Amino acid sequence: MKKNKVVVRLLGHEYPLLTDQTPEHVQRMAHYVDRKMREVAILSRASDSMAPILTTMTLADELFRAQDENSRLKRELADLMKDNNDTK
Repeated sequence: MKKNKVVVRLLGHEYPLLTDQTPEHVQRMAHYVDRKMREVAILSRASDSMAPILTTMTLADELFRAQDENSRLKRELADLMKDNNDTK
């Protein structure tokens, strides 16, 4: 698989990455993470060294909530499909 070298900028620092993702996808993720880091730094008045840690926790919380919602929707869909099959 082709590897792409992509340089991303987070909190004013550049980081070169080697990835099999498209540069556009990596830049999109980097912009999202940078925006989150800046939000966390402003809201919590965190130092530049604490902002990445707090941002990681924030993003993990978003991921867990999205996974929980996905599981809930899958259960709801399965129940609807079961009800639909029962009525046939």
